[in-house]
Amino acid sequence: MILLFSGGVDSFVAYHYLKKPKTVYFDLNSRYSEKEKAVIKNLIPDTIIDYSLDLHDREYGEKAYIPFRNLLLACQATKYSDVIVIAGIQDDMVSDKNEPVFLKFSELLTELEGRSITVFSPFWKMTKAQVIKWYLLNIGDSEIIKTVSCYSENPLVTYCGKCPSCFRKWCAFQENGIKLEFHNEELMQEYYESAKSGKYIPERNESIIKVIDEYRNRH
Repeated sequence: MILLFSGGVDSFVAYHYLKKPKTVYFDLNSRYSEKEKAVIKNLIPDTIIDYSLDLHDREYGEKAYIPFRNLLLACQATKYSDVIVIAGIQDDMVSDKNEPVFLKFSELLTELEGRSITVFSPFWKMTKAQVIKWYLLNIGDSEIIKTVSCYSENPLVTYCGKCPSCFRKWCAFQENGIKLEFHNEELMQEYYESAKSGKYIPERNESIIKVIDEYRNRH
């Protein structure tokens, strides 16, 4: 088994959930690569750093979105194992990161490689908040706070408390009693209105509304 480790919450918890499999990080030469590598070396030092997939010229937007990123990563990961773990979760909203698509990845790569290839996530039935809850109940240390999922281009900032990625992390941690700060009221309101309109899965809508209501009641 090979786990694609990004330095983020989901893949870090997957590492423990799957009892510490071999890990690899594909350095895509993105605007966030240096930040992610620093966190990875701190959390799982023996992670393989693979430089064979430079996609910096394909990223765009604040989130450095790369089309078909997970498919390209799965293709590259076949050189390490027949069982490839990419830590998707129930409340992801990414076209190439969901259970039906991963099944198609597995079928395609099996056909192309001439051997059985499986691409999966252990967390399709769990939200980000539930993934964090599992970690706190079963591992219980504070290492999860050191994970990175932030769109700040400052390589020293792993949690800016202002961007969309930090908002999602803030919500999930707040639900589990871990207090972080979030300082973007405009973005918070955008997510609140989206959740009220039912944009996300019910669990995520409820989480956003609950966390923001509790935050506003305290302030």
